[in-house]
Amino acid sequence: MLKIRFVSAFIMIPIVIVATILGDLPFLVFALAGLLLSGWEYFAMARHAGHHPQPIVGLALITLMLLDAHFRWNLLREIVIGGGVVTMTLALFRRAEGWIVGWALTLVGALYLGGTGAYAVLLRASPNNGFWWTATLFLTNWASDAAAYFAGTRLGKHRFFPDVSPKKTREGAIGSWIASTIVGGLCALVFGLPILHGIVAGLGIGVAGAFGDLAESLVKRQFGAKDSGNLIPGHGGMLDRIDSFLFAAVFMYLYLVWFVRV
Repeated sequence: MLKIRFVSAFIMIPIVIVATILGDLPFLVFALAGLLLSGWEYFAMARHAGHHPQPIVGLALITLMLLDAHFRWNLLREIVIGGGVVTMTLALFRRAEGWIVGWALTLVGALYLGGTGAYAVLLRASPNNGFWWTATLFLTNWASDAAAYFAGTRLGKHRFFPDVSPKKTREGAIGSWIASTIVGGLCALVFGLPILHGIVAGLGIGVAGAFGDLAESLVKRQFGAKDSGNLIPGHGGMLDRIDSFLFAAVFMYLYLVWFVRV
């Protein structure tokens, strides 16, 4: 399993690096691809659990949220409200049992993926070292995930939110936070960014990523799914791969806006 995880990472990491370097439309397309695949997995899990979401509407909303972030339309409220009206109107024609749950799952799924993923687009587009802060986000998040895996499998004894994700341990979480803090500081040092901000951002990325991972575990548990899919060998689905990144991207962008004054 570990070998398969390394092979998958070896294939995916260059794609992420190239998209981040290019920025602009290539990064938008890269983000859209990952989030739409994740959205498809989310709605598939919901349908498998017996619910009736509207995946086409949900995927359209995810797309619009990312386009809104990239082109700075500032129409997020209109997109969300419009999506809610369209989804409920379509439910009138389908009249599926439990339609209101499907309506809610459609909107929540779009916000969960499109709303959080939009922050990665905003971060990369930042005129103040957007590339370097995005690179810091990816590198720190990867280090955090890797440290959580190794610390958890080798040192883990005490469960961390066992009702949500039985395999997660406190030792794994602490290991990931230590690694993310160190890597965040190193990235700042190498990239010429404020070192103190790099250290604090690194810790925040680790903590936010851990809860992003747990949030996706909670979603899967509600849907009765072990993995979101089987797209990526050794990792599961695309959503399994980016779950921690979603919350970390939100933290990273807001931290820069509020404290680094991007």
